[in-house]
Amino acid sequence: MPKASIIIPTHNRPHMLPRTVESALHSGEDVEVIVVDDASTDATAEVCRSLAGIRYLRLERNQGVAGARNVGILASKASYVAFLDDDDLRLPGTIDLQIEALSKDPDAGFVCGAMLLANQERVPTGEAIIPRHAGGDVFWEMLELDFPVMPISVLIRKDCFLRVGLFNSRISGIDDWDIFVRIAELYRVLVDVRPVSIYRKPTPFSAQGSSGRARQLSMAARHQLRLLRLPRALAASPGRRREARRRTMNRISDVLLGHTAEQLAQGTYSVACANFLAALRLNPLGAARPAAFRKAWRTIAPRREQVSVADA
Repeated sequence: MPKASIIIPTHNRPHMLPRTVESALHSGEDVEVIVVDDASTDATAEVCRSLAGIRYLRLERNQGVAGARNVGILASKASYVAFLDDDDLRLPGTIDLQIEALSKDPDAGFVCGAMLLANQERVPTGEAIIPRHAGGDVFWEMLELDFPVMPISVLIRKDCFLRVGLFNSRISGIDDWDIFVRIAELYRVLVDVRPVSIYRKPTPFSAQGSSGRARQLSMAARHQLRLLRLPRALAASPGRRREARRRTMNRISDVLLGHTAEQLAQGTYSVACANFLAALRLNPLGAARPAAFRKAWRTIAPRREQVSVADA
């Protein structure tokens, strides 16, 4: 039986798959790589048949990334599960490092590491997304969008899914944040700041799930109201919940204004306008804070090595 299952959902990007699969196969000594073809209409099936060392699952109806991940989870054989998008990469040996960390802490639900950022050709840019927290109980940080983590940087204990459920396919684009919050409600989270993956940064028109920042964060603002009804959140005082909501909305407007400044500098005015209007609509008072504009201005200065998960 494999030690870890790496699930790669894919849809109509066969040219990306060989390198992604190769990186997954080299990420651990005993890994099961499951490629879930989400009803592709191109040469994806043919490319997958040519790839050695994978399990290939074909969906006849498109279910989105969350649905494809769920199919992979249900088909997986290992005690640990990792996820890799078809345009991202895993670094060699990193699954083994994360298995070792989780095996030493049975109370932890998942372990996360840092991510290197890359351009559209998957060439590293020198930037990185590095967890800012030491780990442990991070429920409130996760709930408030203040914990930088993405599926390609984590290894999850499979038992977590049996307890909290699978990805919610009705909230495409934020389904990963939703499940991390639900896991963090019940489990400790481990952090290892060493890089484990390479993330292909989206552009406004790259058709990646994270390209539509205004839509994604607007959905997150709405969905947080449901997460604030989780048992652990309800057990907190009303003041604690209000403070969590206030901080989250300020963080969302800061990110949207930052992207507004960034897109104005790049000349993508329609995207800048969408981000600016979303910030005003979601949090008019917070978006007008002087601190928000100072943060927006800093986004068009040279980026620091450590960036927020919301800026990825």
